Amino acid sequence: MYIAGIDEAGRGPVLGPLVIAGVVIDEKDLNPLVEEGLTDSKLMPKVRRESMYAEILNLTVDYRIVIIDAYEIDEMRNNATNLNRIEINAMIKMLGALTKWKKAFVDACDRNADRMQLILRNNVQENIVAEHFADVKYPIVSAASVIAKVIRDQEIEKAHEKFGVDFGSGYSHDAKTNQFLMDYYSKHGELPVIARKSWETSKRVIRIHEQSNLDEFFSNAE
Repeated sequence: MYIAGIDEAGRGPVLGPLVIAGVVIDEKDLNPLVEEGLTDSKLMPKVRRESMYAEILNLTVDYRIVIIDAYEIDEMRNNATNLNRIEINAMIKMLGALTKWKKAFVDACDRNADRMQLILRNNVQENIVAEHFADVKYPIVSAASVIAKVIRDQEIEKAHEKFGVDFGSGYSHDAKTNQFLMDYYSKHGELPVIARKSWETSKRVIRIHEQSNLDEFFSNAE
């Protein structure tokens, strides 16, 4: 039976895109991947993820990838669309576009997985399961997780090359990421295009520089 799996990578970082991947694979073809160690991409070494990426794509009978850039996320959030709804809307479109699948499994982004499952079923069809930790429970979602994670990593590597600096993972807890944002704003007076400006980390960088400029102004005035 052909089954579909959907997962995302890059939901939380302040830098870079959100990547959502959907794959359709014959259920029996997943067993060899599981034997090779297929699981949630975050639990797999980078080298294993990248080698399995090609294997997964070779097995797919259909797949879709959606890359939502930082400025698109900001725009939608500014129009009162929260991150959960952004993801769910993309997944609805993806499930409608994917072909041949008879049952789909989705990693739930909503805190209320049952609510998300109902939305997907009402907008697509009944045979959809949305659960938390689906990327660990269901190999088909693990496969989608690997695709999304590898592509997100590739997008970050491209950005490293574009900006000529290794700014790390793009997550707010990453010291390299924070230093890059501070340095970039100091030099350009604005955040880089890959920054999610609606994120608190971005707002904090702006506040720090504005306060610094204000302190300098009053210091010079004295």
